Amino acid sequence: MKRFWLLIFLYAGIYSQDTLTIMTYNVLHFSGNTTGRAQSIKKVMDYAQPDIVIFEELEHQSGIDLLLSDVFNVDSTAFAAGTLPSSSYMKTGIIYRKSKLDLSSHVVLSTVLRSIPGYTLSIKNAHSNVKPFTVFGAHLKASDGTSESEQRWEEAKELYKYVAQKDQNYHYIFGGDFNLYDTEEPAYKLLTDSMTVDLEDVVGHWVRKESAHVMKYTQSTRTESIGDGGSTGGLDDRFDFILFSDHFTSSDPDLKYVDGSYTVIGNDGNHYDMALIDGGNSAVPDSIAEAIYLASDHYPVVAKIAYTTKSSTSPVAHAGGDQTVSVGDTVFLDGSQSYDPNGTIISYVWDQTSGPAVTLNMGGSVKANFVVPDVNRTTSFTFKLTVSDNDGEGATDFVNVVVPVVGGYTPYDIQFTENQGAGENCYPSEFEGQNVEVTGVVTAVRPDQEYPNFFFQDPTRTEWAGMFVYIDKGYTPPNKGDQVKLKGDISEYFGMTEMKNIVSTEILSSGVSVEPVTVTASSISGDCRVWVEKYEGMLVRIVNVEVTQSANKDGQWFASDYTGTAMIDGYMFDGDWPLPEYGTHFISITGVLHYSYGKYKLMPRNGDDFNDPVTAVGDELPERFELLTNYPNPFNPTTTIKFDGGNALLLPIHLYVVDINGRVVANLINGIPNSNKVVWNGKNDGGQPMPAGIYFARMESGTRVLTQKMVLLK
Repeated sequence: MKRFWLLIFLYAGIYSQDTLTIMTYNVLHFSGNTTGRAQSIKKVMDYAQPDIVIFEELEHQSGIDLLLSDVFNVDSTAFAAGTLPSSSYMKTGIIYRKSKLDLSSHVVLSTVLRSIPGYTLSIKNAHSNVKPFTVFGAHLKASDGTSESEQRWEEAKELYKYVAQKDQNYHYIFGGDFNLYDTEEPAYKLLTDSMTVDLEDVVGHWVRKESAHVMKYTQSTRTESIGDGGSTGGLDDRFDFILFSDHFTSSDPDLKYVDGSYTVIGNDGNHYDMALIDGGNSAVPDSIAEAIYLASDHYPVVAKIAYTTKSSTSPVAHAGGDQTVSVGDTVFLDGSQSYDPNGTIISYVWDQTSGPAVTLNMGGSVKANFVVPDVNRTTSFTFKLTVSDNDGEGATDFVNVVVPVVGGYTPYDIQFTENQGAGENCYPSEFEGQNVEVTGVVTAVRPDQEYPNFFFQDPTRTEWAGMFVYIDKGYTPPNKGDQVKLKGDISEYFGMTEMKNIVSTEILSSGVSVEPVTVTASSISGDCRVWVEKYEGMLVRIVNVEVTQSANKDGQWFASDYTGTAMIDGYMFDGDWPLPEYGTHFISITGVLHYSYGKYKLMPRNGDDFNDPVTAVGDELPERFELLTNYPNPFNPTTTIKFDGGNALLLPIHLYVVDINGRVVANLINGIPNSNKVVWNGKNDGGQPMPAGIYFARMESGTRVLTQKMVLLK
């Protein structure tokens, strides 16, 4: 949270502008009798220091009176309230800081359920270029279902019709508890997609009850009842919003939404389906987390707007609105809306601050340009405009240029990464959070009518080539062997890269065969390591294995070859899941490799995936070889790595050392070995000593892979 406030402070200093903090907060049937929760709300307000608060579920006038007296004006009279609608129950209203703002008028829009009030405010210390703006608040129909969704749409249309009558300079903000469940709702589309209303959702796409979107959720703070009638669902819904007309996000240099300021207070991303007070909270102090928990079943949402002050003598930089472009386009950056309140701007300097480097033409002029380079994924470029005036004062502004690339991908493009990630993120996809089109061949379909999840794969690749597709109810899955083009979201689920929220499915062809990649058991088991992760989601085969552990309570059993042990799981199996006894031998086991909750699992699809006769051919069976040990272990400064493999030693091998993050630090053998042992001196290929820690000796020959853990001491 400290970093958030630092961001705002720097923004204000750079731009010679001041800021206003806007909040929306559902305060749960609040009335003049709710004095206990008023103290918790006061702690939240003292922490967030809002200038405008849109409150929902005010039972009657006594509720807003209590908020003024016991929360905002305990030691002063700095705040005032707007007039509440007279015809609604569970009313929506605002409280504003009157030392900064004047309320000039208000309007009440009647709907099929609750009224939508609007309050027109002007900023007292603002430059004459800063226009008044109207704050609307709403509490739309609750509950999931078609009729409820349609009623929310009817309510939202009243705002649409009102704003449509205004001129193009009409600035407004719309906040409240919208009770929306996903971005496909008609009300959401009306509010965010209509060119007349022209609202922008500054947070972005989300779906209900999906942990990947937890930072956007606002309800509920509880999982158990505390006696005030609040919801106990845990943090799994996004109901509360602050939306801005386009003026705040692109077109007005004197009154702008502050990028990055949109925050769900108390949501640290670690409380999905949990109560706010379960465990620690990294977003707010514990006392504030407790106050939010006690105050309401909703989290408060805040955002900031910046405005040019009346007393400012510094120039105002305006880098123009964000742009969406295509590869090969010539993009023009325009700073002509910049101005100086008491003089003249004498210099303009454009600099690129993020994205692939481009050649910036006319970078010292009011207008600059560049040609968009060839990129193979959605890419953002950010440019900074710095202006200076005749008094030597300066200001900066930023503009983003986005190149959306949504198609032309295969599972290999999505999966391949050199970033190991941290915590539960095992080699996360660089496409996480993007909505893209991906083409591949279906290798397995789960035999489940409600959730027919499936895998698909790039048949031209032997590594990083497959991925999991999570399916919602009501979806008709493709068949095994179908080449499909899917459009959906890429996300990470406890370290597993997956595609979900499928919005389109196109079957390009059928009957396409995908050959499994023959691997060893050690290549598809163990912790998160690059040599295992590269097979995630792929169709693979292990050969010449025996059952070394019978089925556990989840029906999973384990099979071993000479290299290690793999978990065999029945999640994708069509038919009666076999439960073989200890010691049962299989010529081969084929399946897709899955990763969930820190474990790799080989998942056969049907009975044909056991004892596939193709693997019985002698040449298919790998030669036995063993990496016996390294000694001493732990060691300092050298260790001897010894291996033995009979006639396998006549074949080329690659023996190298990797660190705990999977990075190669030393190559020891690459070819036919002269001996069955080699000494590692604890140094990398550049001759530099490696720090103390855990390393792995890794030996590969064809599809055969073995690893040995080593500990270097200092």
